[in-house]
Formats: sequence, C-alpha cells, structure tokens
Amino acid sequence: MKKIYFLPIVFLFSVQTIFAGMGCTIDSANTAFFSPGPDSIPCIERGVAYSQIIQIHVPQTLDIGPFIGFPAGIIILTVDSLNLDSLTGFPTGMTYNLNPADGHFLGGDNGCVYAYGTTNDPLGNYPLGVHGTISVSGIPGGFGFPPDTTFQLEQAQSMSGMFQLSVDVINTGDECRPSTGIRDFSAELNSLIQVYPNPNNGVFDLRLDAGRRINGEIVITDIAGRRVFSQVIDVIGLYTTSINLSQFGKGLYTLQIKTSEGFASKNISIE
Repeated sequence: MKKIYFLPIVFLFSVQTIFAGMGCTIDSANTAFFSPGPDSIPCIERGVAYSQIIQIHVPQTLDIGPFIGFPAGIIILTVDSLNLDSLTGFPTGMTYNLNPADGHFLGGDNGCVYAYGTTNDPLGNYPLGVHGTISVSGIPGGFGFPPDTTFQLEQAQSMSGMFQLSVDVINTGDECRPSTGIRDFSAELNSLIQVYPNPNNGVFDLRLDAGRRINGEIVITDIAGRRVFSQVIDVIGLYTTSINLSQFGKGLYTLQIKTSEGFASKNISIE
C-alpha cells in the first residue's frame, strides 16, 4: 500500500496570450519553469470579461534534495503521473476548463488551463488552491521513503513560495501589481511562523518569533479563496495570538502574513 507524503512540488505554469474558444490549445513546445512566475497571472479587471490561457508542463524528473535538507542532485525522482483534480479560489463568476479534460498527465506531458468569466468581487488578491496528487518513483533506499510515493499537491502550497498561485482583481486602468515586495515569498519570514496545534478544531495559536519589526497583515482564506479572518500587526520580537475559526467549519485554510518585504504562508487543517 502506498504511503502519502507531502512535498513542495514544482507545478509548472507559463502564460500564453492566444486562446481558442471556450478551451485552450496545448503548446507542446512549452518547457519553461514559471514563465511568467505563478504569481504573475494577468490581473482580472472588475466587471470586464476576462480570458487567459495557462500552459502546464509536468517535469519528467524531480529533484527533492533541497526540500528535505540534501544538496541538489542527490535525490532525483522520476515523475510517473500527475492528477490535477481541481483549481479553487477563483473570484465569483470565474471558471476554467482543462486540456486534457480529466487532468491526468504523465511525466513530461504538457497541458493547459483556460480561465474565463466576469467578476464583480471586491478588489484584492485571490490565492488559488491546486488539488490533486503526483506519483513518483526511483527513490533510493535510506531516505525514509518507499520506492513509489504519492504526494498531495495542496500541501505543497504551504511549503514553497514557488507554488503560491494567485490572481488579482483590480479596477480598469489600475496598475496590475504595484512594484513592492509584498508579492514575493519570504522563506526567512516563513521560518519564523508557527501554528499550533495543527490540525485543530478551529481554535489555534499563531506564534511569530522575530528579532525585528514585522509590520503587515494576517490574512486567512478558505479553500475557495474567501477571506475569513484578517488582522493588522505591527510587532517587534515575540508575538502570539489565539485565532478562532470554528464557526467556519472543517476543511483546509491558508494563513498568510503579508508585509512590504514579502509574504509567508501556512496551511491550516480544521478537523
């Protein structure tokens, strides 16, 4: 029986401006990693029809060494398949189609997502949830993994800034992304955050242990991208706070701390 492990897997997107009807045409020549980056999907103008193709490339091999404390090139796995079950978190009125429609890819395959619609949701950033699994093989002995392993894609989003997909809703004529660091993942800030217990019953503590000033906002969204909690913070040193989300029910939530220097992100499981 295969075990389930979590890994910050690189899910590769690049954006193309040509689209075909209510679907998308796969660019078989696409091999670029994050071209553009996953947080660079063109903004959605509020009240204006939107359409965007996102090209997908699933790698044939995956180097997991740097994610578990080993040098690059030590643990290289073969990607057997990836199953993309769903994308969630789009603003109301937005939807998407997949090509291939079943979201099943073998290692090395290409595909695409066609996102379209019109939204009048509030302005802001909408994190996207990527749900599914990726199966890999070829893990050498002695690293604590069986030869064949399946990873959950959604758990990767809390572990790697490279996997933080999102779209922005803006007013017509506004700048898509102001030139600040707030959209850059900060591994240093992420390392300062603890959420416990996790999983939990909806009540948990957030601990931020920094030796410097942290000025920004705590934002928590549900699996559909809806904001369920927000709090402005301006702290120096150790900061702790208790958060109660029990009224929102069971499920997976994303906690982000956003500052002018960058953001950090943790997944929260309410059971």
